[in-house]
Amino acid sequence: MRALAAKTVIMAVLAIALAIPGQAMAAKTPPPPEVGILFTRFDPNHKYLENGNAYISYSGEGKASTWGETIATRRVNTVGLQLVLQRWTGSEWIDVYTGDKTEMSNSSRTNTTIDNLSVSSGYYYRVKSFHWITYGSTNEDGSRYSSVLLIPD
Repeated sequence: MRALAAKTVIMAVLAIALAIPGQAMAAKTPPPPEVGILFTRFDPNHKYLENGNAYISYSGEGKASTWGETIATRRVNTVGLQLVLQRWTGSEWIDVYTGDKTEMSNSSRTNTTIDNLSVSSGYYYRVKSFHWITYGSTNEDGSRYSSVLLIPD
């Protein structure tokens, strides 16, 4: 009898949870495919461009923030970064905002933040980041992607 009561309670909780609209139910497009290069490294032959990252967060009220960072293995002539906000259409990623290039001279890292970017509920967003360094006559570059974020209703 006790097992039946426990199963009934569990089923009721699951039914309520399914009835509450969540992020997955709010999507206006099918989810994007998994991005296999999300956590990959840059070209292993790079000598000076060590790492780069990008992140996106939802600030509420139709606004998102992005942040990115480029890290060199040592102090280089120039270390740079550019962030691009992308939205999933259901079949492809499209650029919806391209940030300014950020560069630091005689440094081993740079970062940038872009706040108050307009986003639409029910859509998936990510950040594509471009990273580069120059050191003497050496130029190294690469790109990375943030995780995917579904904007809630």
